[in-house]
Amino acid sequence: MVAYAKSFLSKDNTEIYYEISHPVKSHRHTLIFLHGLGGDLTAWYGEKFFFEKEGFQTVVVDLRGHGLSERKKNLNSYKLDCFVNDIISLIEHEKLQKPVIIGHCFGGIIAMILASKFPEIIEALILIDTSYKAPKVSKLITQHEALKNLFLFIMKHASEFHLKGHANNKYFINTTDYDWKRILSDIAHVSLKSYMMISKNLWNLNILDALVKIKNPTLIVEGLDDSVFTPEIAKKIQKRIIKSDLYLMKNANHILVLNNVKDLNSVIYNYLGKLKLARD
Repeated sequence: MVAYAKSFLSKDNTEIYYEISHPVKSHRHTLIFLHGLGGDLTAWYGEKFFFEKEGFQTVVVDLRGHGLSERKKNLNSYKLDCFVNDIISLIEHEKLQKPVIIGHCFGGIIAMILASKFPEIIEALILIDTSYKAPKVSKLITQHEALKNLFLFIMKHASEFHLKGHANNKYFINTTDYDWKRILSDIAHVSLKSYMMISKNLWNLNILDALVKIKNPTLIVEGLDDSVFTPEIAKKIQKRIIKSDLYLMKNANHILVLNNVKDLNSVIYNYLGKLKLARD
């Protein structure tokens, strides 16, 4: 299947890069994949190629500040609603009809906010190792005034330098949740400044109450060994989203989109079949 590299200008004139394939079977839904913080669209290649072979149209996106998408220089450009607006703009730009949104980690947060506000424009959600609240490290920083001030000082003066292009994810297959080489690669490709500005906008995140507004069928996939966003968080999300199922994956950590590709593809495909979105 041929994939096309494209870009568009979002609502605040931020250039967003993405890759889109043409569907083989036109009645199958479009799948939009949203990567985690520090990642890029290549993190989804194992899933993208599988679903393209199964006849789905796929769209993988470099979220703003990541990959080949534009990096803005101000904190407000990394508010979560800006990321949500980017995906809405993408759907409108490509005239996609009720796509399925698949989000990992930070991408899952964006997907949940989008679905809670605009459930009518998407068909279903698939959430992978994500959370309704800020990461543990955010709480650690905000509860200690000295750490908070240090973070803000570094963010203000941080470099905007970043490595061009996409990361080579083959080096990070089977890595742990807090693999320092992968994390340094993430920051180097995003830039320290953009990484910190996105992190700052996550400090006060708590969308638990908004989850009840999500009416779309939702699959939550959680690695049982995930220490970043634990299974307990996934269970709380499942209780709040009305039409949701939870799948706890054995021998899987927070990086299961790279480490457990075959199992993840099978789980997603079976769920799409359950929704009658993967039938010939």
